[in-house]
Amino acid sequence: MILYGGAGSGKSYFTAQKILNRCDSTPGERFLVLRKVHRTIKGSTFQLFRDVIAAERFECAINRSEYSIRFPNGSEIVHAGLDDVEKLKSIAGVTSVWIEEATELIPADFDQINLRLRGKVPTYKQIVISFNPVSARHWLKAKFFDEMPEGCRIIKTTYTDNAFIDSDYSKILESLPEDLKMVYARGEWGIDVRGLIYPIWTTYRLPADRVDAYGLDFGFNAPSALISIEVTDPEIKVREMLCESHLTNSDLIQRLETLVPDKSVPIYCDNAEPARIEEMIRAGFQAYAADKSVNDGIDTVKRYKLVLHTDSQELMNEIREYKWDENKKTGESIDKPLKRNDHLMDAMRYAIHSHCAETVAKWGMW
Repeated sequence: MILYGGAGSGKSYFTAQKILNRCDSTPGERFLVLRKVHRTIKGSTFQLFRDVIAAERFECAINRSEYSIRFPNGSEIVHAGLDDVEKLKSIAGVTSVWIEEATELIPADFDQINLRLRGKVPTYKQIVISFNPVSARHWLKAKFFDEMPEGCRIIKTTYTDNAFIDSDYSKILESLPEDLKMVYARGEWGIDVRGLIYPIWTTYRLPADRVDAYGLDFGFNAPSALISIEVTDPEIKVREMLCESHLTNSDLIQRLETLVPDKSVPIYCDNAEPARIEEMIRAGFQAYAADKSVNDGIDTVKRYKLVLHTDSQELMNEIREYKWDENKKTGESIDKPLKRNDHLMDAMRYAIHSHCAETVAKWGMW
């Protein structure tokens, strides 16, 4: 079952309801829920299941450390990330699978998932795939849409199909530039996006040799976002360290104690929050107010070849959509970024512009 279309259409909520009802009514189900990167599970699918369970009062036991949900009849929902194939191989007895944000996957990931479904099951085997159709060149379109395989059902929805959609969110979707509106409002396959700010970047897999600096964008309802950089001119290796909402400053400092083992490494922070920066300094971190010059900062970043770590999924999601805003009348790009899902982009700019510009001013080179 393929559920695709626009943002805010209720695809994920429907899928969580479907899985919970199936597990609640049928003994022996074991539903495997997958994201490309394991650490994105906590704030996405697992939180969604918890919300639906609370709203609809399912009787089940939630294990927050293992991201699993067990029912009195023995059925179970388990989570896994495709960034650790060995752990995936150890999950036996799977009856069905949900792949959320399936556009993050590569074809080899899907082949691994198919291998998990084997043997007899109490009802029927099913793979549920949900995603926004970000690019008409994606392998999902070729595999399931250009020549739809037997036994495949495709359901397209948009925010207009969601009776519970927030009216303010509807207005946001309708105000998007045309290329983003095509995907996120109308649920149509996207074309190559014009106006990308960082269109060219590559990836790396091994740990960086060192960390030269961190960039931190504060948030609460919006996520707090932390990245690390290693500068090896002309390259800069960038890794997503944290992207999480509802963190107080005490929570954040607790996270930093683990994420920033060497407190002598500078952390360039959103300068709109001086009190939070002062708390970090008192906790022993080398925290500085970042230079938040947007266009100058983007120019600094673009002097380097960006290399993103392969486990930085939210960072890659953001950079693929980080683009110049448009004049609503003419459709021409204007000289400022579109303010949408840019927390890690801001953190990356804080680190690279503040750290590298300061180093160049001091030494004349990196």
